[in-house]
Amino acid sequence: MAKREPLERPVAVGQVLEDLLTPGDWYALRMRQEVRKVWEQAVPAALRAQTRLVDLKRRELWVEVSASPWVQELQFLKPKILAALDKALGPGVIREVRFRLGAGTP
Repeated sequence: MAKREPLERPVAVGQVLEDLLTPGDWYALRMRQEVRKVWEQAVPAALRAQTRLVDLKRRELWVEVSASPWVQELQFLKPKILAALDKALGPGVIREVRFRLGAGTP
């Protein structure tokens, strides 16, 4: 078996990620983190346990919900959720929250 050449020095994980990810990827990751924080603050824990944030595209947040009654409950909370997202991320960054039935919890 051939020996591998030793590295000059250890490489930081951040440097490896910078080499792999483009600036747009970093922005998307940061945005998803912010959305998750806002979601956790705006949605009650019992209801949040029935949901899973699925996607963020075209200024729409897609949320998977475990059952139809929870979808209806979230529809009532939608204005509050959108207001919290606007306050945290800026107006119009996320214009719509869409709910769909699915597995729900992560």
